[in-house]
Amino acid sequence: MLLDYWEKYRVAQLNWEQELASLGITGTEQIQVIKEIVTGKGEALVSHYHFSVPSGLRGTMTVCHDLGRGAISLGGHTRWGQWDEIFEVLTLDDTGEKFNFDGKPVYEDDEGACSLGNI
Repeated sequence: MLLDYWEKYRVAQLNWEQELASLGITGTEQIQVIKEIVTGKGEALVSHYHFSVPSGLRGTMTVCHDLGRGAISLGGHTRWGQWDEIFEVLTLDDTGEKFNFDGKPVYEDDEGACSLGNI
């Protein structure tokens, strides 16, 4: 279940640290990647999703649209992958597993999730 989300939020160079904190982005790796984009380009386009997982823990997904990369944290363990802008699916680098922005697995022949902005 999706709890909070920010889609395609533009983080500016002027106050990027405060903006990330207000979005709930706390992962060191995610912050470092976004910092590098902001430093190089002056801004970064990110999405961040908070959701609950079956175990009752809170999960998060952070997408860096500038790189086409994202990170999902399920119960504290962060895994990185490629973000598909069309299907809005994160494919993990290490296993090839696919997740939508709601933290739910996406299976073969599943078209992913629709954008929250298009509902």
